Amino acid sequence: MAGFNSIDFSSSLGESLNLTTNTEEIDNENKENSTTPNPEYLNANDNSVFNTLRRPRKIAGGGVLQYPIDLDTDIQDYFEIQIFKYRAAKRLPRINEDVENAAGGIYARSNLRGLRQNQRLQDLQSTIQLPIPNSVKDQNAVGWGGGEMSGVAGSILGPVTDALFGQMTSEQITQSDELMQKIKNGVKTGTDALDRVGEIFGGVTDVLGEKAVRRRNMLSMISNLSNVAGININVNQAISRFGAVENPNLELLITGPSLRSFSFTIRLTPRSPEEARKVRMIIRSLKQGMAIKKGQQLFEGGSRGLLLGTPDVFKLRYIKARTQKDIKGLNKFKTCALQNMSVDYTGEAGRFAAYDDDSQPVTSIITLSFSELVPIYDTDYVEFALEDDNVGL
Repeated sequence: MAGFNSIDFSSSLGESLNLTTNTEEIDNENKENSTTPNPEYLNANDNSVFNTLRRPRKIAGGGVLQYPIDLDTDIQDYFEIQIFKYRAAKRLPRINEDVENAAGGIYARSNLRGLRQNQRLQDLQSTIQLPIPNSVKDQNAVGWGGGEMSGVAGSILGPVTDALFGQMTSEQITQSDELMQKIKNGVKTGTDALDRVGEIFGGVTDVLGEKAVRRRNMLSMISNLSNVAGININVNQAISRFGAVENPNLELLITGPSLRSFSFTIRLTPRSPEEARKVRMIIRSLKQGMAIKKGQQLFEGGSRGLLLGTPDVFKLRYIKARTQKDIKGLNKFKTCALQNMSVDYTGEAGRFAAYDDDSQPVTSIITLSFSELVPIYDTDYVEFALEDDNVGL
């Protein structure tokens, strides 16, 4: 058939590799794939078997799925993907505590590594163990952006910020609280309120008396009046035509943390019917885990069609053989979400080719795109305080 290569496992590849089939494992798997419903997943009000399966079952009973099936974790470093149900924080952020470390929290007594690796995790769904991918990269980023502030704005805010972030007198605190309350009530507005701020903090409105500032304010006032007549005047451009521009005091400033993303390309070429089954189960586990949940209920008796639940989340590790510890020379992960997954069932050939035994594609290439749930902070490196030669996160 055009575009299709048929390979007989039993007559060619199977004989050359002298492969055997674990019939006991296949029998167990057939039992797992049976259409007989599990009582745990049944709804007593439904009669149909398929309608009563409220939640998908754990693939392979939640056990370990290895590719290749002869992967020996005692002699070979490997990449492990564990799939867990998402554990919601169930509380909003506080200004004076870390939600995860809050007293009485689930991980309040965890060590640093346990806190990092088990964040947002509950109920293991599946464990996938693979050879370390060919391309292993990480990229740490922090949000920085250009910030501008005119000297006029700085002169007005300067005395206030000096007091607010320094040491305010009790009198300033009392007076500023009273002013804020009056502004909220609409008693003091506009220049009256600004004058009062100047009285409390001193020096706030001094800059408004500067000649250059007064002239610029005059231009701005004329610009505002012109806008009423439908004429748009750019004050900054008018000033620049005289060969000058207001100093923006441009500076690169922190804008916030960033979330890391990771991409992996994994090539799966099964060598036996048993290994083909494992490949299918690995792909199914990843697809099923990343799927959004239907029928989420936050309280008993809630409407099933109103809310959607968070997909499963993923714990990733590069593990050293024998010791089963994280590899020092590779990055570590926080809990991740699988945001994108693509599967190319034609492999590098670009055309479909399958084994004759079960029409399993000869090669499947999966591409996974993960993102961590929370950013990296400096305190996360305390976990590696006794290991200066560990690359950390």
